[in-house]
Amino acid sequence: MNSPLIRRLAAFCVAFLLLFYIGYQVYNANYTSVKTEVAVYVQADDPGTAEIVQATGTAVRKESVIQQQTNGVITYVVEDGGKVSKGGTVAELYATEQDAAAQKQIETLNLQISQLQRLSSPGSTYAVDQDSLTKQISQKLIALLQTSASGEYDSLDEPREDLLYVLNERQIVTNKVANFNDRIASLTQQRDALTANRQVLGTITAPSAGTFISEVDGYESVFDYSSILTITPEQYQEKLQTQVSPPADAVGKICGEFKWYFVCVVSAEDAMKFIEGNAVSLSFPFATSGSVTAVVRAVNQESIESQAAVVLECSTMNEELARLRTETCAVSVTEYSGIRVSQKAVHFAEVTRTVENEDGEETTETREVKGVYVMHGSEIVFRQIVPLYSTSTYVICDPNPDPEELMTSETVQLYDEIVVEGTDLYDGKVVK
Repeated sequence: MNSPLIRRLAAFCVAFLLLFYIGYQVYNANYTSVKTEVAVYVQADDPGTAEIVQATGTAVRKESVIQQQTNGVITYVVEDGGKVSKGGTVAELYATEQDAAAQKQIETLNLQISQLQRLSSPGSTYAVDQDSLTKQISQKLIALLQTSASGEYDSLDEPREDLLYVLNERQIVTNKVANFNDRIASLTQQRDALTANRQVLGTITAPSAGTFISEVDGYESVFDYSSILTITPEQYQEKLQTQVSPPADAVGKICGEFKWYFVCVVSAEDAMKFIEGNAVSLSFPFATSGSVTAVVRAVNQESIESQAAVVLECSTMNEELARLRTETCAVSVTEYSGIRVSQKAVHFAEVTRTVENEDGEETTETREVKGVYVMHGSEIVFRQIVPLYSTSTYVICDPNPDPEELMTSETVQLYDEIVVEGTDLYDGKVVK
């Protein structure tokens, strides 16, 4: 170790390592690599742009129960959510299950006969070409397969009949058959035989005009439709505890008003998001596949710190909505449009700007603001953002904020390269 050569080599190695370390630190401080994402613009109707309030509530309608003693098998001729007039038939009574099944078969035969008669009438297919028919057959087949794959087997009749119709139509167009007279005669004979052998006991009619619903749950008279706009959270919870059971002779009900209400209790924080008169969108994930537009009619709470009973008015009715009672609902209270950036890109920075007062004197103002770092060539620039809506993963920013709000010269813009990963970020830093 006392050799001059060894001492010189050791000193050289130490000096080299020291210079390398210093150079590496200087390089990292001035030429750091970063990861960026492009800022995009999102519309109000894009997925994920709405502020959602999750709630469990109850559908309230003006309902009157249809009660009738029956000794046979009930077959409904009106779907749930279907319109009926006063005195209109909503169901038929049959002596046995076989008679009820025969009626279903008769309806199917009547539809097939009607379709074949239409195809056999002169001129019904003169303007149809084979290419158009081939395309229609493909579309109808896909619709049938999609319905089957969805598991909605009760809905297979319509797409199956649609496919059968275009297949028969192609036989006429391609001159495979001249008409379907023999088939019509055979189907008519089957229908007449079924009609002669079935036993109809009677019909069930609607006592008033409105929307028909086959299911009766006992809540029809629990919530007062006429005073629902004044319901309180306590009253709502009390009514939910009511022990109910449908009448033994109930066979359905009529919803007498087109409007119905969805009532839910929300926290004081969520209650502030509901403004009377505003439109909202309702989604019932466990009951329907689509969404429903509603209007906020009442937000009833004792104080701003207490829970609120929110009453939402709906004017849409279909088979799925007709069966709603107490359901989980996602309420889209506000939808936003703007520049979307990743939550990972958001930072706080202290920014100073020069402002001019009323006397024309210039002063400086310093504030800590929220913003993002944007690539400007090889330099990163801090730009303040004005959030409209935030989640745990992204922020929707106002693309045109009030210039008086901004501490920086610009806000984030569409297609800006936003820094989402990097170390020791600051305004003016040069990066690779």
